[in-house]
Amino acid sequence: MNFRSEKRAKSSNFIDFTPIVDTVFNLIIFFAVSLNFIGTPAIKLKLPQASMKESVREKSEIRVFITRGETKDGYTFGVFRIEDKVLNLDELSNLIHQRVLSNPDMVLIIQADESVSQGEVVKIMDIAKNAGIDKIAIATRPKEK
Repeated sequence: MNFRSEKRAKSSNFIDFTPIVDTVFNLIIFFAVSLNFIGTPAIKLKLPQASMKESVREKSEIRVFITRGETKDGYTFGVFRIEDKVLNLDELSNLIHQRVLSNPDMVLIIQADESVSQGEVVKIMDIAKNAGIDKIAIATRPKEK
């Protein structure tokens, strides 16, 4: 009798790690899948082509999307967006200045449609330099073979 009571005492101290491992694996899968969808708004852009294939994501980045707008008279202009918000140049400048104040190591990534004029991209680069951003990148798509 004494022998059986010792076995029961040992078996009652056993911790089953299977549910914990399952939960951890589910969390890893969830975060791996959700990271792919961060920062990709539903803006249709045709980025310029470049031979560089590697894409780098920064922890503290501002993505500015520039598309081409057109008036009824046929005049084209740049449409600026950050996180699906359409902004004019003054609002864009204020927003970038605010974000740089909270994080001085901010990186600006410009995603401009290839039909947008160079002047629109230069305006954004100028705003970024005035705000104190030293790192500016222009997003491209890989060259088609």
